[in-house]
Amino acid sequence: MLNVGGNLFNENMKKIKLEYNFCVFLFAYLNQADLSLHRAGWTSIRELKNFYSNQVNPKEVVNFLILNADINVNKLEYYYGIKEYGFKNIILSRINFLLGFPAIFLKDEIYYICKKLLDFAEMLEKDTEVHRLEMEKLRIEISKFSLGMLRYKISRKDYNKALKIEHYLQHDGLQDIKIKEFIKKLPDSPAGKVFRL
Repeated sequence: MLNVGGNLFNENMKKIKLEYNFCVFLFAYLNQADLSLHRAGWTSIRELKNFYSNQVNPKEVVNFLILNADINVNKLEYYYGIKEYGFKNIILSRINFLLGFPAIFLKDEIYYICKKLLDFAEMLEKDTEVHRLEMEKLRIEISKFSLGMLRYKISRKDYNKALKIEHYLQHDGLQDIKIKEFIKKLPDSPAGKVFRL
């Protein structure tokens, strides 16, 4: 398992820079997946699949990362482990944000979240029922990236906004924010827009 404690800016590590608006979108999207997977544990994967038929497909997010973060598709089949940031890495991430620098990730961290998003897409494509523990395991793995490191690379205002993302089986009285609101600020990929809603 990759240990990133204290090594966030180690020159020997391969790093990827992501634009700020994409980081905000990614956090909102992962939060939507986290909340939706949690709720799906009470119902079924079929209903979750129906919800995501009107949402951004996880494969589209991976495609965007592949085009914008120099991801080798052949390496996505391997398992990449990550460790949530310790205090030093959190402080370095916040300083980097406050100075206006692009968010920096280790390459393995990006491969990790790409793999988790592909696992999510595969889960949504299944014709058979998915065990609750399998959904919960994936939810925790996604949350490990979004809450364990990505949240420290965006502003508190955008973090709070992303927490209000529309999700599966949400409370009727909740004033949610649609994922489309976060897509509006995304940069174009080299091959043009990736998201097709």
